[in-house]
Amino acid sequence: MAVKPLTAGQKKVLYHLALSLVAANLEREVLKPMLEKEGKQYIEGDFRKKYLAKMPQCAQAERALQKAMAQANTDIADSLKLSKGADNGK
Repeated sequence: MAVKPLTAGQKKVLYHLALSLVAANLEREVLKPMLEKEGKQYIEGDFRKKYLAKMPQCAQAERALQKAMAQANTDIADSLKLSKGADNGK
């Protein structure tokens, strides 16, 4: 089965999600160590919060990802419970 190319809308959502993830990574890997090295207090999520306020599409994509991940966790946990129960019946 061939997979169809992503639509322009899907690509845009993925791009906004990527921006959000890159901002989070930048904050964790660059800004936090830099501020701590300078002896300044680092406030978790401060940069991302300011960035996402300027880019509401990124904030929306991040919230959607968090919701989808929570659902995926639930779905996988449920499927593991079902498969574990099927194994016990053998």
